[in-house]
Amino acid sequence: MKLKALVVAIILSHSPQVLAQTHLVTGTVKDNQSALAGATVVVLGTGIRVVTDYNGDFSLNQLAEGEYRLEISYLGYQKYQQVLKIEGEQRLELGELVLNLDSNTLEVIQVRGAIQRGEMLALNTQKNSNTIINVISAGEISKLPDRNAAEAVQRIPGVSIERDQGEGRFVAVRGLPSEWNSATINGNRIPTAEEETTGRSTAFDFFPSEMIEYIEVTKALTPDIEGDAIGGSVNFITRKAAKEQTFSLSAGVGQHAQAQDGLDYTANLLYGDRSADDKFGFIINANIWSRDWATDNYEPRRDQDGGIYRLELRDYTGTRETYGFNGALEYLLDDGKLYASMIYGSLRDDELHYKHRYRFDKDRAEVQHISNELITEMTGFELGGEHFIGEASSIDWQLASYTNEFRYGDTPNGDDASYFVMRFDQQNVGYTGLEDRGEGNNAYNRVDGGQDSANRPDTHLSDDFIMDPAKSMLSWVELYKVNVKERDKIVAQINFNQDISYELNLKLGAKYRNKERNARFSDEFYSWDPSAGPVPTLSDFPLSGQPGGADYLGALNGDYHEQFSPVASLPELADFWTQNRDNFILDESESLLVSNGGALGRHFDVNETHISAYAMASYEFNDMWFVMGGLRLTQTDTEVKGYTYIADEDALVASKGGKDYLSVLPSLHVKYSPDEMTNYRLALTRGFSRPDFGALSPGSTYFEADNELNTGNPELEPTYSNNLDLMAEYYFDNVGLISAGFFYKDIQDPIFEHTSIGEYKGKTGVLINRPENGDDARLYGAELSLSQSLDFISDSLESFGILANYTLMDSEMTVPGREEKTKIPRQADRLYNLTVYYDDDTFSLRVAMNYKGEYIESHGRRSDSDRYYGSYQSLDMSASYNLSKRASVYLEMNNLTDEPLTYYQGSPARPLQVEYYGVRGMLGFSYGF
Repeated sequence: MKLKALVVAIILSHSPQVLAQTHLVTGTVKDNQSALAGATVVVLGTGIRVVTDYNGDFSLNQLAEGEYRLEISYLGYQKYQQVLKIEGEQRLELGELVLNLDSNTLEVIQVRGAIQRGEMLALNTQKNSNTIINVISAGEISKLPDRNAAEAVQRIPGVSIERDQGEGRFVAVRGLPSEWNSATINGNRIPTAEEETTGRSTAFDFFPSEMIEYIEVTKALTPDIEGDAIGGSVNFITRKAAKEQTFSLSAGVGQHAQAQDGLDYTANLLYGDRSADDKFGFIINANIWSRDWATDNYEPRRDQDGGIYRLELRDYTGTRETYGFNGALEYLLDDGKLYASMIYGSLRDDELHYKHRYRFDKDRAEVQHISNELITEMTGFELGGEHFIGEASSIDWQLASYTNEFRYGDTPNGDDASYFVMRFDQQNVGYTGLEDRGEGNNAYNRVDGGQDSANRPDTHLSDDFIMDPAKSMLSWVELYKVNVKERDKIVAQINFNQDISYELNLKLGAKYRNKERNARFSDEFYSWDPSAGPVPTLSDFPLSGQPGGADYLGALNGDYHEQFSPVASLPELADFWTQNRDNFILDESESLLVSNGGALGRHFDVNETHISAYAMASYEFNDMWFVMGGLRLTQTDTEVKGYTYIADEDALVASKGGKDYLSVLPSLHVKYSPDEMTNYRLALTRGFSRPDFGALSPGSTYFEADNELNTGNPELEPTYSNNLDLMAEYYFDNVGLISAGFFYKDIQDPIFEHTSIGEYKGKTGVLINRPENGDDARLYGAELSLSQSLDFISDSLESFGILANYTLMDSEMTVPGREEKTKIPRQADRLYNLTVYYDDDTFSLRVAMNYKGEYIESHGRRSDSDRYYGSYQSLDMSASYNLSKRASVYLEMNNLTDEPLTYYQGSPARPLQVEYYGVRGMLGFSYGF
């Protein structure tokens, strides 16, 4: 009988007789500054309840002729009621419902600054959502010293980032690998292109935070969201067409402390408007951020017993430039709208790098001169529409295409665009204090019974040793070449939404993606041709002191520069290579080429299609209970084309790998609200993660410098997870929140990087990395969050507040070949944020601490050979002062404690990499209306 009643209801909802009796009411809720997203709009006595979208818009349907009372509620405001009379016309436009101090509608409890307004939007949206989400608005982002999309999201509970050169790159939810999370722009996964990985996680350091209007973090997926996310989905929403004339201009200058002679600058322009009849609107947003940076780094390389056979002292300097553009158009129809947008983001990193490499095992010292320009460039186009069908139905559609490419710039020249290295060697160094425990002459840290400190690397050079450029012979020139281009040639989706009744809503949809990825890689080594004359030495070039060398590892009060070699100019070395290229011979035995099989793990083509369909229903029993359930089906067809090297025959054979599979992803969400300020939430969901592209490749790549072999595994299965989420929330009248949550994930076929020692082409002791499916794994954790103004202590503290969140996690998985259980790769045990702020309508100050605990990067044969990234804690500060209603000045400071990145084997006392970035700051001005 219930099924029959449902079918009848669906038929009646589409009948002309029913539609003729109902009306559609639309409007926009705002205050005297901007639209109010997340406001609750209720038609009293009917059970009809909607929430305003990010533009403050709402629509009410299925209202018959008559008189109603409309009620609007929003945290931080008094409730507002208005009589609504419906007669005659089927559609009623209420226009803008402006809420301000001077009207007789809502009355603001207190004057709000920009930080508190951002919290109001975030908390109202979270409170009234029917799912477990967190939101950050553009206003809140602008008050943080976060300059790219990845950094902007790290303040959300349970969200963390991975960094490169001190800047955020990859986004992770609840401490899980970034590959197990979905990072999207406007709801679409973005193609990936990155120098050193072959995975699916997108590096968002190329996308400026000023391009973003909102960030949504969904921790429990619904069927209308792409399901390839185990940890959660992070959606970056770009700015849409303006609803009124909008203008904003900001500019700033600053410096990285370690780049003493450098300069940072940024500029952002935003302009939008609408036509006289309001039907056509547009927005244009352009941004540039340039910064001179410097990094001090040291990397001990180790044998199986932990002994250091090589120490690298790396000194980086460079200039990074980030460019962003977002343009959006909108045209309003009588029954909906059409829209189009174009997105562009680019990161260009022009890098100079001097590396002193001390080969304890070979009794030589090397000076490497390295130059490269890394370029990442993403473009996207979107075309779509939203349409009402009658008064109770709507349909939306979108066609999109995205391209992401990584390539090297024209270093040393346009034909050899690469990571360019020229190495000079000095033999017979005579290192002191080394041991031979059967692996050769090595140094050992104290944790392994040696004398070396873990916190201060020892070069083991004698006090009287001097690097002599006349004895430093040209060893080789390396051209490390990478080009990755991934295209989502077409992304097509359609969604149909039907209100069956006041309480029941149905939603159906489908999505299609056609993806291709082309990856090209080689690592070419060239040696001097003896027939061209004597081998050049470093002294044959004009020399100077190493740039920035005098304060290298200044955080350790080191004096390493006293034994550094003079160095040559990298542009002059590039010219020398170009002019003498014919005097060099390619050393195929040392090179990684397609022809010799060494480059196959990163040289392949991918064609992949995703076809998804979903259906979901939501039912609001009353003001307290809400239930949503549904199912998403996703078919993935992946084909990887490459080559296999047959060593015995010294031949290449074309090969093909890949996977085809159907993912069945059900979900159920329940929300219970015993009163207006309390929510209890339950979510049961299923998500998955596709294997990385490179992991499915049948080829392998050998790195001679590290004696390391990375190989693919075409037999990998996708990873699935059954998820349980529980959340309790209590909201304060004065705009605050305290919440607690629990989550559990039962993970099948997790993919991990298995590490072993073996042989490759006659070389022994090779570190072999191969992706494998492990046994089932589990992740569980708790999440606490607090947002509160301090006015509950005293009215005089109404402008002070705290934002805090803490996530505690643990996991376990079984790695084949190891008896004990270990943690999921890249899963951190603890994440927390603590922000203290002052905020009024003139001045705001925010001090923010962010922490991410240590995590395993790759598993070894035993726990003491697992490789970890160490815990990372950053302290940032931002302040702004309003000169007028339209103009302000701001100050930003990042990494105030000069926190280093650490990477180690088994224990922090056995470091593999330590890197210092220094403090950076920016002083700027903004104007807008």
